[in-house]
Amino acid sequence: MKLVLILMVKNESAILKRCLEAVKGVVDAYCILDTGSSDTTVEIAEEFLENQVGCLTVEPWKDFGYNRTVSFQRAHAYLKEQCWDLKDTYGLLLDADMVFKAGTLKEQNLQETGYTVVQVAGTLEYPNTRLVRMDYPWTCIGVTHEYWGGPTKHLSKDVCSIDDRNDGGCKSDKFERDVRLLEEDLKRDPTNGRSMFYLAQSYHCLRRWDEARKMYKKRIFTGGWDEEIWYSHYMVAKCWLELKNVPKFEEWMQRAIAMRPSRAEAYYQLTKHFREHSKHYKAYQYMLDGKQIPLSRDALFLETDVYKYLFDYEATILDYYVQPDRKKGMRTCVDYLLKTDFNRSNVIFNFQFYAQPVWSRQTDLLPRLPKPFPGYVPTAISVCDYPLANVRYINYWMEGGEYKTPPGEPVLTENAYVNLETMEVVAKMDDSTIGLPKFSANVMGLEDLRLYRSTSGLSFVATTQEYAEGKVRLLQGRYNPDGTYSDCKVLDSPHERPCEKNWLPFQGTDMMMYGWSPFEVLDRTGIRRSIPMPPFFQSFCGSAPPISVGDKFWTLVHVVEYSKPRKYYHLFVEHQSIDKITRITLPFVFRSAAVEYCVSCRLSDPTTVTCYVSFADANPAQIDIPFSSLDWVSI
Repeated sequence: MKLVLILMVKNESAILKRCLEAVKGVVDAYCILDTGSSDTTVEIAEEFLENQVGCLTVEPWKDFGYNRTVSFQRAHAYLKEQCWDLKDTYGLLLDADMVFKAGTLKEQNLQETGYTVVQVAGTLEYPNTRLVRMDYPWTCIGVTHEYWGGPTKHLSKDVCSIDDRNDGGCKSDKFERDVRLLEEDLKRDPTNGRSMFYLAQSYHCLRRWDEARKMYKKRIFTGGWDEEIWYSHYMVAKCWLELKNVPKFEEWMQRAIAMRPSRAEAYYQLTKHFREHSKHYKAYQYMLDGKQIPLSRDALFLETDVYKYLFDYEATILDYYVQPDRKKGMRTCVDYLLKTDFNRSNVIFNFQFYAQPVWSRQTDLLPRLPKPFPGYVPTAISVCDYPLANVRYINYWMEGGEYKTPPGEPVLTENAYVNLETMEVVAKMDDSTIGLPKFSANVMGLEDLRLYRSTSGLSFVATTQEYAEGKVRLLQGRYNPDGTYSDCKVLDSPHERPCEKNWLPFQGTDMMMYGWSPFEVLDRTGIRRSIPMPPFFQSFCGSAPPISVGDKFWTLVHVVEYSKPRKYYHLFVEHQSIDKITRITLPFVFRSAAVEYCVSCRLSDPTTVTCYVSFADANPAQIDIPFSSLDWVSI
């Protein structure tokens, strides 16, 4: 089987190469018909064809049906001249603003006269005749919104599909042009339902709402294809909404539902409208009804996102108004984020309405912690061998969501090794023992230092701007109880990123958790494995290194809503093994949706996890959380 691209173009210089390159290695020849380009389209096509099999011909523009038919006829004639077996050759019918996705097409043994292919345009998906056997006398029918006349079977999306970018060179006056062509066509044939439908579509695109509404109704009364009749009901409703007539909008959406209950789009429009206008219980009922409908098998203008996730998105908002249980609303949000990335930041913004303070015993540590550095306050605490811990001390504070330092001072960090039982300072850590060249930076000291046991003993990893010029990097080394650091090195970024933070070491190993989406673990040789994760994991930032809980690992992570001040939400991730994640908890706050930061957890008894948390980069506290306070979600 051979394939030939059949392409009709006009003024497509900006995108023609993209279309042609997408089918390289897929098609065996290129037949391009130009209909009157005034830019460099012809020159680009000629240059491309210098090294390809194919032809470029010209036919002055008349209308879509006529010129597309000519494009097929020219390709047919060219292939006959080349003595191709036309029964074993298929024409691939594309426009220049389309990108072809070949899938498994080349592996197929095509036999039918023609095939429809899934065409994806934004949120719409629909089948369109795009593969035609070259021994059949194909003609294209219609002045615009044309179709190919001939028998077809459908090819599934995994075989091939079309990404319709809709950015072609003749789009500037498309709708006005279509109105002219379709109005003329209806003068010739007043009963042409297809022309009525696409004239209504063109009116709608031009925001001529009342004319569109009337033409859709005319299409309904003409009868015919039930999918087109249903869609006309649906669009009459949308026109009424644009005309600010909500009762008529709801009436016609309900008519659409009654006519074709297998389509969910009308339920979605009703859900969205009434949610946006604070009719929450009505919106909720429409949402519940609509989300029960499986993906339709209809061909016409299927809004696949409605079936995939849009009802679930509406539920992430509506649960706040109709569900008194805030945890149920948070679970709805998490279930949604595990499925899709659409509006992720908005759903995380709404965490503030659902996140609850985790039930815990809390002990403020600030009154008891030593203050070995005058003018500095304690913040992050990292425990490795309790009660011994690293305590970070800083010279800055938060005010109105911004960081403030004493006049003329940079951001400074000092660290101390402290016994959390006796509050004795075992040692003030000496940065001069790091032993690496320094660079000028306005943030100085080892930030967010995390202690852990590596294969060589008590070790640390910390964020630094002083030891990698112009970059934020992780510094790793030995952490010695006498206050010195040794064997220090700056860790290279596996992906050459300018800023690296929050790598989480695994106790007793030389491995670190590097990223959450994909999930990546580093060993001495680099990234040992990269595992795709659900969309929600893109928002995870490392907090505390993994701890062993029975035969599992738990890692505390946080999700940030970048408001001013920022809001932090926390959750535990459970690993069945280092590389296998099985579930997460519902996000929670320790006290409130604010800057809460934790770099260390431990098991204080078999059923309690203890977190060391700073609030507003100060005021550290010990938070003891019973396992029973955590609500889990499987992934």
